[in-house]
This record gives sequence, C-alpha cells and structure tokens, in this order.
Amino acid sequence: MGDYKYCPHCGQKSDIERLNLQQLLRDLWMAFSNTDRGILLLVRQLVYRPGKVARGYISGQRKTYFNPFSFLAIMVAIALFFILKFEDTAINYSTIETNEIELLRFTFRYFNVFILLMCPIYGFLIWLFFIGRRTNFVENLALSAYLSGQTMLYYIIALIIFILFPSSMKILGLVFGFLISFWYIVAVLQFYQTRSAWSIIKSVLVILITQFVSQGIIISTFFIYKKLILL
Repeated sequence: MGDYKYCPHCGQKSDIERLNLQQLLRDLWMAFSNTDRGILLLVRQLVYRPGKVARGYISGQRKTYFNPFSFLAIMVAIALFFILKFEDTAINYSTIETNEIELLRFTFRYFNVFILLMCPIYGFLIWLFFIGRRTNFVENLALSAYLSGQTMLYYIIALIIFILFPSSMKILGLVFGFLISFWYIVAVLQFYQTRSAWSIIKSVLVILITQFVSQGIIISTFFIYKKLILL
C-alpha cells in the first residue's frame, strides 16, 4: 500500500498485523458496543422504533444499523442458552402429561431452528398482507429478522424472571405475550408509515397466522421426527 497510512481506495490500515485473540475480542466488543452501529445501539433503538430502524436499513443506511441477519443469528444463539437453562431449572416434567413431555423437549431442543425457520415465513406474510406498499419480500425479511432478533432479547428477559420466580410464569407469560404482540404491530405500522385501522387489523392477522403456522410446523415436524426415529 505504499507510504499511505490508510489505503486510498478502501480505507483499510496499511500496517495490518496478524489476527490474534486480543484483536478478535476487541472486534467482538466493538460489534456490540460501537456507538455508530453496534448491537447495543441497535437493541436500544429497536425497543421504541423497530419499524423505523428496518425502514432506514432497507433505504440504504447500511452502515448506520447492524446487519439484521447477523443480529438474528447472534440473538438466537444467546437465547438458546437461556432456553435450555430454563428447561433444566424451571420446568417440572413430573406435572406434565407423558404425551406432552416429548413434544416439549423437542421444542426446546430445536428452538433455534424453529425461530430461524419462522423468520422468512413472517416476512412473507407481512409482504403478502401489505403487497400494495411497494416493498419486496427481502425488505420485509429484513424487518422480520430485526423483530425476531429483538424478540429473542425479550424472551431472555422473560426467561430470567421465570427462572427466578417460577410461580409468576403463567401471569407474566400472558403479559409478555401481549406486550410483544403490541410491539410487533407498532413495528409494522412504523415500517409502512401508516396508522390506519385497516393496517392495524392486517398486522394483527399476520401475528395470529404466524402463531398458527409456527404451532403447526412444530407439531408436524415432531411427528415426522418420531416416525424417522422409529424406522
């Protein structure tokens, strides 16, 4: 790169050193804490302006916001740890009917797979219900990835509370479910820049259909899995 401190074409430092553990940890920390586009900034903004974040990303602000699909992958991996911890400490299988135990364990074990599978389905449903709004499937997929990734954070918070206070699981589960559903509706309205009653109804329908489809996929996959095991 000549005598340049930075490459005049790409901006890369000219004095590149071999990758080591210290650099790797520093880069990982920067990915979370970077004030310009780190995960911590993204998480905070997704709390109150999820649809605007996704709209900004698809509009070209790629360096402003953390990549939605990388964000989803990281959050799913973290959430899976808490899911398995929750199963070990807060689930009493002795109080559950035998025919439901296998399904529950199967769901916990492949939780990450189901979340990643439902992300494109949710994105497709949003695109389908708002098809006249001049967005394509991939743009709605980016919205879905942001929402799914942030939902993993909400699940982690809920799971920690459930682990500490297992008796509050039923009531707080309903509260969390309602709040997350409301947040999803706000996200879609922000993304499509609308507040119409019809858009709210469509957002609710998307959530209901997504829940129905996800339950159907989990149950059908479980029965296919059992048949393959018995072969």
